[in-house]
Amino acid sequence: MGFAVQLYFDRPLEEAFLHVRTGLTNAGVTPTLKRLGDRPHVSLSVQTSLQPARLLPRLEKFAAATAPFEVSFGAFGSFPGKEGVVFLAPAPSEALLRAQKKMHDHLLASYADVHEHYFPNSWVPHSTVGFELPPREVAVALAWLGANFKPCAGKFTRVGLIEFRPVKEVATFALGAQMSGQTGVQGSA
Repeated sequence: MGFAVQLYFDRPLEEAFLHVRTGLTNAGVTPTLKRLGDRPHVSLSVQTSLQPARLLPRLEKFAAATAPFEVSFGAFGSFPGKEGVVFLAPAPSEALLRAQKKMHDHLLASYADVHEHYFPNSWVPHSTVGFELPPREVAVALAWLGANFKPCAGKFTRVGLIEFRPVKEVATFALGAQMSGQTGVQGSA
């Protein structure tokens, strides 16, 4: 079991990602993310252990202090290794890098064990569109993206904490919302 802090997109950008996932599935790529119940996102961090009760108040404060911000995707790729990950890459804007660094600091203050790839100087911002794919499907996905991917843009509007394998949403918070108890929604999108 693990945890992840994720930034979520506005509705039009989320729809664009779902369209990409559908296109990949139609091209013969296994829809592993749909099977896992994964929502389009960019993970700010992945933790091997975490006490949600320590992090959730900090996550709510982070959300309240972080206004929704722009994001654009103009590239795609795959990580080396056997994980079979294919992703769309956001432009690493100052706002995105600052948000990731700020969240990393909150996690360390909450005594979370942060995965080594999610330390600020190691983090590669990405939004996964294929996961645990065999090499042949990675090649199919990259070929399909090469022929069909169009740059897209939108905003990050929410931040959430999930527990995974299987994916279970713990809480989400609207970015820039006042902290009046209405921003935290247990188990909702």
